[in-house]
Amino acid sequence: MDPLSDVLRDLRLESTVFCVFELRAPWGLQKPAHEGAPFHIVTEGRCWLQFELESPIELRTGDLIVIPHGEGHKLLSALDAPTEPIGTVLARHGVQRTWTPGMRPSRPLEIRLGSIEGELARVVSGVFAFRDRRRNPVLETLPRLLRVPGEHGRAKPWLEAALGLLIDEAFSQAPGASTVVERAADILFVQTVRAHMQSSKDGSGGWLRGLMDPKIGLALSLIHAQPAAAWTIELLAREVGLSRTVLATRFRDLVGDTVMAYVTGRRMHLAAGLLERGGDSLAQIAQRVGYESDISFSKAFRSWAGEPPGSYRRRMKGQGS
Repeated sequence: MDPLSDVLRDLRLESTVFCVFELRAPWGLQKPAHEGAPFHIVTEGRCWLQFELESPIELRTGDLIVIPHGEGHKLLSALDAPTEPIGTVLARHGVQRTWTPGMRPSRPLEIRLGSIEGELARVVSGVFAFRDRRRNPVLETLPRLLRVPGEHGRAKPWLEAALGLLIDEAFSQAPGASTVVERAADILFVQTVRAHMQSSKDGSGGWLRGLMDPKIGLALSLIHAQPAAAWTIELLAREVGLSRTVLATRFRDLVGDTVMAYVTGRRMHLAAGLLERGGDSLAQIAQRVGYESDISFSKAFRSWAGEPPGSYRRRMKGQGS
């Protein structure tokens, strides 16, 4: 019973390594808002990260940052360095579009930018792209910036290992290389979320904080292990050893949702994956996620997703074609 794995799996991550930059000062890159979660890894040197109207953050060798909500930002050699849009830089290298749903990762670009003799920085940049990030409790909980700092001028061992595999395979022509790249980037994202949880005493609020509470974490585990069960607040309270009132109050305070709303959301996440991946009928999917009829399931799914299950299935399959 591992709710974090379930929720991360719900993201249906399509990670893409985008560029390996060799940058010599002065240089600056302006990155617009993105529907995915951009990431940057400083493999050598240093640079600055700048959000609009926020204090800049210095990044050094070994640092990994992830921007979970895709907020626009700048990477700079110095705070007064001239910048140009990333789209302009990519266009010079023959790239006319960024990631779109269903796009497979391609061989990454090697881009050199800046002067000839300026201070050197090497940065690996990419995007954690999601097929459907709808109401995912991990993404909703994460702050605007995740940072895994390096140690003594090097990346953490797990980051070095995953990055080495990712880079080796990204430039490889071996069969299956793109699949290995996707899985290596998956590891980067999951490990980053785990590092965030470990560094935050309370999980930084919301769903992650609920997961770290022994009783509410057990309730979440039970819901994820048996999403189709006929859960009620009374039954869950009995299973975790709390009164109905205490469970309802603590669950809402920590997770930010009622118990039964969370049960419904978990069922809908599972149904969304079944709709996208398989050929099961609506009646079969309804039964698998705890509904007695496809009519009641369709009504619940439409309320959650904003569209009927059949329409959702066609749209998601169209993105993957």
